[in-house]
Amino acid sequence: MAISYEFYEPESPVEFVLLQSLSDQKQRLLNQLLNALGSPAEVLTFANRMSREAFYRLDAHAVRNAGSISTARPVDVDDHRMLEKAVTGSTQLASISQAVQAMAMARYAAIDEELVDSDTGVTAKVEHPLGHQALFADTDLAAACQMAPRTASSKMSNSIDTCTKTPGLLAATVEGSIPYWKVSLVASELVNASPETSRRVEQHLLDTKGFNTWGYLKVKTAARALVTQWEEEAAKKTRQKEAKEATGVWVRPSDIPGMAELCAVGPADQIARIYGAVDQLADQRAKNPPEGDETGESKPTLGQLRLGALHDLVTAGADVTYQVVIQVPVVREEQAATAATKRATDDPEHEPDASPDDGSPPPGQSASSPRGPDTAHEPTDAPDSESCSTSGESGTSYSTGWARIAGIGFIPPKVLDALIEQFGCRLTRALVDADTGVTGETSTTAYEPTSRMREFVQQRDQTCRFPMCTRTATRCDIDHVIEWPQGPTAVQNLAALCRHHHDAKTKEHWDYEMSDDGVCTWTSRTGRTYVTYPDSVHDAS
Repeated sequence: MAISYEFYEPESPVEFVLLQSLSDQKQRLLNQLLNALGSPAEVLTFANRMSREAFYRLDAHAVRNAGSISTARPVDVDDHRMLEKAVTGSTQLASISQAVQAMAMARYAAIDEELVDSDTGVTAKVEHPLGHQALFADTDLAAACQMAPRTASSKMSNSIDTCTKTPGLLAATVEGSIPYWKVSLVASELVNASPETSRRVEQHLLDTKGFNTWGYLKVKTAARALVTQWEEEAAKKTRQKEAKEATGVWVRPSDIPGMAELCAVGPADQIARIYGAVDQLADQRAKNPPEGDETGESKPTLGQLRLGALHDLVTAGADVTYQVVIQVPVVREEQAATAATKRATDDPEHEPDASPDDGSPPPGQSASSPRGPDTAHEPTDAPDSESCSTSGESGTSYSTGWARIAGIGFIPPKVLDALIEQFGCRLTRALVDADTGVTGETSTTAYEPTSRMREFVQQRDQTCRFPMCTRTATRCDIDHVIEWPQGPTAVQNLAALCRHHHDAKTKEHWDYEMSDDGVCTWTSRTGRTYVTYPDSVHDAS
């Protein structure tokens, strides 16, 4: 059955005038509101509020399932058309918002410190022309917009190129004729092009009929072809830049528990040789399985054979070592004391000499003394103690006693016994607060942290402590929160910072404080504060 759509039109000039007056009245009210709003930030705040209101109205009238009962509601043409306009309107709004963000980012990047008085060294903030980028501008916006540092840096660079190399396309986006992603894509192809070439490419695309209907690949190909035609060297530099940024090897968790993914991107000839070697070794592995291969009842797949071949190929001749860190929950001394006092208060008949069950050692027994016969191999209770021995050269064995870690708490004997028995004579232990899950402990009078302190900070922080930075702590600097020697070389004053964010802190572009339990509070140059927390074993549970 054919469906006909009827569009309502005014039947008389009088009706048309009435409708036009209502529209004009709304337009006048909107103009008055916009004039009342001052800064662009206030306008955007109002736009956010209006967008939220639009969502709430759409959500309030949505049809929802009521259990097993199927519900439906008849819809007329006006409702259907309204939802279509809501979709297209929100799409256009998102595109214009991206253009606004690009201009705001480009102007933010242009604000920098400038020397005002060379004698006194006094500086002042000034806004340079579009195209200038202050040293840590991307770092500031990464924290403010909750972006990864690389994402913020890339977005800021693209915003600057968009505003300086394709202003005409950007204006077309604001007017709603083309989406922002096309402008961003063209600007990325013009990174190394001269201003003259950029103007020619932009004008050519604006004059091309049907440009607003082009897809991603056609826009990218056309822009690149134009740059190559008019400025081949710029196109070559763009390709080299893309190849350099894309090259690398990455590891990420798999969607399947217990699995991980290894991804490599590089020149086609290198990848081809690597894959050929893996394929050849996999074929040899299939014909002559190595001893100890546990293939189970089923024959290994080609993928499993290739993975085994890649493992052997990469690790052959390499001295790969692993450090196993055992995270042991502990109860802090003040918590144990509070619990003991509470039991004594709650239970008047409680025997003071009875063995408590809160993890503290039995009365009369040394907090770190062994229960076995060999006291010569008594484990030390110092925080820097790195290993626990199950036997000496004489072969004499002993079992561990209650381990007291000064200022931290107690580790039950059965936990230590199990660790030593299972993992052998040496293990690195990380003491984890039972309540927060945060690694908690040591200091030195020297500037450089000891290897144990460095390992501790890396274990506690896991990543760079700057907001949104995911650089692993093992590849970060160990920074004194309060500069040495004013601040001690102690774990309560040390944090993992990647080199970029370490420089931002050292040059006083950012400032931060750290509490004794490792919570960092950062303050930006505009006065915004951000809080980052140490890694917690509870986060992964």
